[in-house]
Order: sequence, then C-alpha cells, then structure tokens
Amino acid sequence: MNTLQATLGPLLSPDEQELSPADRQSAHTKIDSAARQGVLSAPQAADRHLMLDDAHRRGQLREVLAGLHDAVPPNPLTLALRVATVGWLAVCAIQFVIWLALAVFGHLDWPWWLWSDVGLGLGVAILWWANESYHRKSQLDPQVLR
Repeated sequence: MNTLQATLGPLLSPDEQELSPADRQSAHTKIDSAARQGVLSAPQAADRHLMLDDAHRRGQLREVLAGLHDAVPPNPLTLALRVATVGWLAVCAIQFVIWLALAVFGHLDWPWWLWSDVGLGLGVAILWWANESYHRKSQLDPQVLR
C-alpha cells in the first residue's frame, strides 16, 4: 500500500505532501523576492520565514505565502487535479473490469481501454505539471506584484 500511496498521493492529495527541501528553498526565495519588490516589509518577511520553518506540508504553504500572487497553486487547480485523478482511476478500473468480463466469455480482444486511459492520463499529467510548476518556480513575477 505504501507504493500505491507514494504513486497516487501527489495526485489525490497534493496539499498533504511533505515539504521537500526544494519546496522549502523555493518558498524562502519567493518570500525574499516579495520583500525585495516591496510587497512584504522586512518584519513580515521574517515572520513568514519563521512560519515556513514550522510548516510540514504543502497545504501549509498557502498560509505562509498568502497574499503573494502566483506563489502557490490556486485552489481550483488543486481541486481539478484531485477530481480528474479520481475520474481517471474510476474510468481505468471500470474499463479494465469490462475487458476482463468480456475475456471470461471468450471475447478477449486487444486492450482497447488503453486508448482512453492514456488520453485521460495525459490530462491528469498536464494538471499535475501545472500544479507542480507553482512549487518549482523560485521567483515571483515583478509585473504581477505591482
């Protein structure tokens, strides 16, 4: 079950993932970037650095980086990732069961269900990439902050 959680966890519950050192470094850099651009005062930035040191999960970054536009994935994007993943898994499972049932009755055919599963999986991958890109960028866009 650990393998399943490790594989599907980032898709089904992205905000519950542990902060990696890269996530922490990126968040610290975003706070520093906002302070340099005048969005945060020095004391506000120091407070956020302390809050970040206490944060353990990606969902806690929403509180730490609150008010910094484009710093964390928007809630609708995270929700879309979760819904699309659940839908994709359900479609995969249903189609596979139907394919196996047909095979039991002598109608074994090539795995036709792969076409839709791969296509829907590509959609989930694009949503995951979009969600993940917020955590990987380290600088905030100065055009957006002003």
